[in-house]
Amino acid sequence: MNKTLKLLLKAAGLVLLMFGLGYIFGRILGSNTKDIDFKKFLKVDHEAAGLLLMAAHLLFTLVPLICAAGQLYCLKKAAAKWDGEDEEFIDSIELQLNAPIKLVSTSMILNFILFSCASYFPIEQKSLLALIPTVVFLVGMVWQLVLNEKALTLEKQLNPEKRGSTFDINFQKKWLDSCDEAQKQTVWQAGYSAYKAGNIACMATWAAAFIGQTIFKYGLMPMICVGVIWLVMNTVYINTASMLESRGSSLRE
Repeated sequence: MNKTLKLLLKAAGLVLLMFGLGYIFGRILGSNTKDIDFKKFLKVDHEAAGLLLMAAHLLFTLVPLICAAGQLYCLKKAAAKWDGEDEEFIDSIELQLNAPIKLVSTSMILNFILFSCASYFPIEQKSLLALIPTVVFLVGMVWQLVLNEKALTLEKQLNPEKRGSTFDINFQKKWLDSCDEAQKQTVWQAGYSAYKAGNIACMATWAAAFIGQTIFKYGLMPMICVGVIWLVMNTVYINTASMLESRGSSLRE
């Protein structure tokens, strides 16, 4: 069995397991809740909304993955020509590798969002069409995992000291441990920028959820969900900063 097939089977198994667990919990929770009827409440055309969201799901999940796969193929071909000495050439390859990684990450997030939206407006009159969002979600997740692993494999070929795998639960720790100090500084600065952007996003999303609640009366859960994310993010940041400062103080003493 070749490496690509093993990688594909591993990704498919992981996605099916997570999807199965999500389906079971979703069915249990959904059977005990009363949903908002947006078709009646906002006069939304059920069929039109379902078709539109299904098309958006298909487009914004698969097209970025096709582009990312093409980019990875070209970068792998280019990296094979490296003579092992031209550092500028390999730095250029590594810089270009960010593009497919960004596409895969964006596609994964959009896959989750659009799948949940498309599932809200199932196309009841056309049962085969109603299966498309589920199929796109599963195929997209498997493909995203495979492309992530392909990108990491290429990065490890260029930098043999790098460690970790997409399917490893401790991937982030292993990858960070294998980075040099300059790369760690990049990770930390990027993480701080993400933290600041996350705070702004949480505040704006909470405000939108609060205003929406006063108008549509859809309940407290959207505001609670945003609040939990906001609270966890800030608590982890403060606790980590405090721990690192204490460690630095003890080292200086």
